[in-house]
Amino acid sequence: MFVVASQRLFWWPVTVSIPHPTEAGRQEKHTFDMQFRALPQDEARRIDEERNALPEDEQAARMFDFIHQVAVGWRDVVAEDKTDVPFSRELLEQQLQFPWFRDGILRAYEEAVTGGEARLGNSAAPRVH
Repeated sequence: MFVVASQRLFWWPVTVSIPHPTEAGRQEKHTFDMQFRALPQDEARRIDEERNALPEDEQAARMFDFIHQVAVGWRDVVAEDKTDVPFSRELLEQQLQFPWFRDGILRAYEEAVTGGEARLGNSAAPRVH
């Protein structure tokens, strides 16, 4: 049975590949779960179009609008002392400054909403660089 819902929240695994701190040319894989809010296609398109219509210097300030709309929580994110780090918009914004983090989130969201690996022409999430 399919249930029509006004909002869909779901958890999805995110994998982030970070440059290894001591081994040149290697990466470390880190995983955590992100809680996403499913965004209707027209809303995702609107966010992207609004940002793209801005002058270039203002576009940079709104680079993460899409992620802020879909990323609403996380679990299995810890500090260096292994204590849980609660989700907040400020901490999300800090981590989005690193390309490996934002790319991991975008890949996970796209995989979740498309039912697998992203297929050319079926991209649900706008690219953010």
